Amino acid sequence: MKKSDLVRTLVVCFGFVLMMATAALTADHSAVGTWKLNLQKSSFGSQPAPKFEQLVVATDAPDALKWNMKGVTSDGKSYMMSFDGPVDGNAHHMMSSMGEDNVAYTRTPSGVNWVVKDKDGKIMERASSQLSADGNTLTIIGVSEDSTGKNKFLAIYNREQ
Repeated sequence: MKKSDLVRTLVVCFGFVLMMATAALTADHSAVGTWKLNLQKSSFGSQPAPKFEQLVVATDAPDALKWNMKGVTSDGKSYMMSFDGPVDGNAHHMMSSMGEDNVAYTRTPSGVNWVVKDKDGKIMERASSQLSADGNTLTIIGVSEDSTGKNKFLAIYNREQ
């Protein structure tokens, strides 16, 4: 898998998590459930789009998130990622079939923000998420960074369950 595919995938994943956090801020909305990436409405700048991505959110609390993601890269390779931890602004380990990374989540009145860093502390992604008023769409907006520079992205997920 190319590093650019990894960075894009991480960005999307973190966006999901941020959206989940946004949902937790709204009393009558929660991101708990199954979400599928809407490839037609999403854009990844110069990075290749994945062929498929599904996010399952198990916990969406003001102080904690738990999610699992699976997907297929543009070149057909499967990947998995997961996070089960606090939303406290501190870096915490994120499980990934693509490498070792840390993520720090924070909640704001309008949603969730996060920063992903690699094992050496280099920032790989900054993003924020928002849950739609009807609770059926997660929108993630962010910037991924790799050796080729910065790449803006927009990931739209639709609720499946």
